[in-house]
Amino acid sequence: MSIPLKVRDYGSLGNENLHLFLSIIVLILLLRLFSVVPTLFDTALFSCISMPAMYAMTYYHYRVRKEFGRFVVKRNKLELWGYEVIALITSFVMGYLVFTALTGSYDYVTYGSAFIVVQLMRLVVVSVTKSLKNMGVDVNHPLVVVLVSVLVALIGLLGLTLATVLLS
Repeated sequence: MSIPLKVRDYGSLGNENLHLFLSIIVLILLLRLFSVVPTLFDTALFSCISMPAMYAMTYYHYRVRKEFGRFVVKRNKLELWGYEVIALITSFVMGYLVFTALTGSYDYVTYGSAFIVVQLMRLVVVSVTKSLKNMGVDVNHPLVVVLVSVLVALIGLLGLTLATVLLS
């Protein structure tokens, strides 16, 4: 019996958060080097990985695993989606509070854009690490963590560069 990706992969969230954290730090460095977006966007990206935002996301993911277990036969998809929505909303609000505290800015458009970029990067990290795990690669190896993070950051930079060019 096949278990859906979302429920099956909650057990390795800590590893993916490490990949995501490093990816965002590398992306911030690349954005500063190439000046693709305003500097306020860098702080917004960092706010998305702040401790309160990550705690909120991890807390609700832990609740999904606790409630649904690793190997689920019966599952209430509406309840699972409820936890996902609560995690996203809570993480958004907590990160926005950190963004406002760090910058003094109430620019919710910049923060919202950064939040969307981070969530897309999270999906890329999950996809890449899942593929590597399936190939037998140790995704916790420091070299693999760095390479995956740089790859995801480069994808983020490319996406932001394209978005900036298209919106200009």
